[in-house]
Amino acid sequence: MSATFPFTTPRSLDNEPEAQELLARRGPVVPATMGPIRIWLALSYAACKQVLTDPRFSREEATRPGGPVTVPSGANPLVLTSMEGRRHARTRKLVASAFSPRMVATLEPRVQAIVDDLLDARPTDLVAGLCVPLPTMVICELLGAPYSDAPDIRRWTGRLMTSVLTPEELREAENDMQGYLADLVEEKRLRPDDKLITALVLAHDEGGHLTSAELLANLQLLLAAGHDTTVNQLGNSLLTLIRHPSEMQKLVDNPSLIDTAVDELLRFSRLMAATLPRVTTEAVELDGVQLEKGAAVLPIIAAANRDPKVFPDPDQLDLARDNAAPLAMGFGPHYCLGAQLAKLELRIALTSVLKRFPGLKLAVDEEELEYRMETNVRALVSMPVTY
Repeated sequence: MSATFPFTTPRSLDNEPEAQELLARRGPVVPATMGPIRIWLALSYAACKQVLTDPRFSREEATRPGGPVTVPSGANPLVLTSMEGRRHARTRKLVASAFSPRMVATLEPRVQAIVDDLLDARPTDLVAGLCVPLPTMVICELLGAPYSDAPDIRRWTGRLMTSVLTPEELREAENDMQGYLADLVEEKRLRPDDKLITALVLAHDEGGHLTSAELLANLQLLLAAGHDTTVNQLGNSLLTLIRHPSEMQKLVDNPSLIDTAVDELLRFSRLMAATLPRVTTEAVELDGVQLEKGAAVLPIIAAANRDPKVFPDPDQLDLARDNAAPLAMGFGPHYCLGAQLAKLELRIALTSVLKRFPGLKLAVDEEELEYRMETNVRALVSMPVTY
């Protein structure tokens, strides 16, 4: 009997029990249905890692008409996450310099200043008062977009991250954001600065490395996905810490644990069940299971991050865990470009919150917390707290 995806897991859960049960009872790779599409679920850490690194599992093929789609905006063949080979390497190189460890390190004082300003207000809702504005301000600053446009950017991003867009709704959402970005591109041509949009515009104008459509599509990706995932991961991480007071106290007492704590929270506190699907370009064996050419495969990273073969006591949150190498930000050629920036924001925000407010607690019963239901990302609507 085939499994079905998406799973029916409540948004409140940190884990994905249906996926973990499939891994335990049926093995590392299982057949499933996703609407009308037959798909294979890669559940084990080894299987997910292979799908993310083996070129026989193609992102480009998955964006073809009739291919498997989890997020409509993610199926755009013009964006970096849909490219492969030389085209992917060329485009990624253009963008990667802005997210290099050196460049990210230069942002640290600014991120700390933003966090300090936000926490000075003693926000009673950490989503509205910290989780949303911090990554939004940082990505606007990195790209060179005015933060005064943040309400529109958040509104457009919310639509683009929706998992149930019709083709017409997707075109409308993309036209809105890309129209805004096209105006911003023209402004940067007239008044260049030292931000990422200007750098990409110059590279485009001088070398023709990106078509105009590719430039706008990838700016959309950077602006939307470049902050929304951090918004939600920060909220989920804070909630996980509140749920585990002894682990939170461990971090209060020993802030030097923050690097391993961030990796463990990325492993433990699920942001989404799966990353983007792939399609096999030839027959291939995946963790002992033979797949035919043209098979759709979905890496279930929430299961991989709880694989007991890799993580002892996987359902135990351990902020001192020394082997937490989660797949939450991907792996291989499509490893998240903004991973280092996201981790910087998480480190600074979590450390600062716990330093200032070591008695952090929810101000409502946990059952009262609301989640956005129109997206496949686990996203809190609000998080009322007391200190």
